[in-house]
Amino acid sequence: MTDNTLLLFVLPFIVLAFLLGHALGRKKYNNDCSSTTYSLCSDYFKGLNYLLNEQTDKAIDVFIRLLEVGEDTFDTHISLGNIYRKRGEVEKAIKVHQNIISQPSLSVNNRNDALYELARDFMNAGLLDRAEDLFNELIEKQSHVKSALNYLLSIYQQEHDWDAAIITAKKLEAAANKPYCHQIAHFYCELALLKQKIGQSDEALNLTKKALGADKQSARASIIEGEIQQQLGHYKEASRAFRRVEQQDPLLISEVLDSLIHCYKELENTQEITAYLEHTLEKFGNVTSVLLYAEQIRIASGNKPAALFVVESLRQKSSIRGLNYLINISLDFTKGSAHKNLLILQEITNKLMDDKPVYKCTQCGFKGNSMFWHCPSCKSWGSIKPIQGIEGE
Repeated sequence: MTDNTLLLFVLPFIVLAFLLGHALGRKKYNNDCSSTTYSLCSDYFKGLNYLLNEQTDKAIDVFIRLLEVGEDTFDTHISLGNIYRKRGEVEKAIKVHQNIISQPSLSVNNRNDALYELARDFMNAGLLDRAEDLFNELIEKQSHVKSALNYLLSIYQQEHDWDAAIITAKKLEAAANKPYCHQIAHFYCELALLKQKIGQSDEALNLTKKALGADKQSARASIIEGEIQQQLGHYKEASRAFRRVEQQDPLLISEVLDSLIHCYKELENTQEITAYLEHTLEKFGNVTSVLLYAEQIRIASGNKPAALFVVESLRQKSSIRGLNYLINISLDFTKGSAHKNLLILQEITNKLMDDKPVYKCTQCGFKGNSMFWHCPSCKSWGSIKPIQGIEGE
């Protein structure tokens, strides 16, 4: 620990020692040199000695014991509890803040401030039920309302209590005068997935409609609706849902193309497959569209025409996935050393794709090979997208 860091760390305790010394000085002046004052002064200098010897824990214990909680010392006690919490010593923070709340002479505002800090202590300790109770108590008292609602929203998301999260987010919209429609749509989607898992498809579809009612740009709601309709064999309805994604979030179009093609095949509408892939190629030029279109060419005309199409696409936009596909289909019509060289290239591109993440959070940069709607790192909703460029789309 550097000198500057050490100074910043012990400064609050130095201030506490100063305040305590001032309070004891007044007490000595008022009471003269009574035995009680002498004992207090003795403990005070003992605390100072701990502080000077960098035994801050012992120093704090002494000072807390000596300094009564009152209007003049309230902020000091609150600060001490917060310092404990920041240091990860949550049990001590709870003890300090509970001690403040137990004082009968505390004003209403100060008591609410102490309740708020205690609720934050419980959050840090993982005691979510106790934190929830205190935040709800503060909201009822119209104290720290916006912050308390934000913490409650965090609690309900951790507990996967999506109904409570929706109610709380709506309250936050009113309290903070800020839209939470994006998050609310995701909460409805989470409920839809739960209903889907237990076979309640109608309820799940109804929840996707509520998600779209909250946020018409919710691509996730359209994807879930499409998947449910596809499972039910309602391919026309599913294809309509999947096609909405293009307007809602173009970066996610690659996530639904396989499913959309499956729906068109079930509807025996192969012309629509070709037409839509050509549309996405022209509008977005993503690699998934290139490969799916190449596969349609391969099925209809063979490997060589498909390979020529991919070669032309790679000239316009480099892609490891595209190169890997080209190598795979070219192996069937090459021989000798050319075939062996392609096998080496295939091994290289396979390793490159295996080692590279597929998705990236646009908020914090988190990368992974699975699609998360709720970023595991920064906890943002809907911020993870397919990686673009040579290594992705």
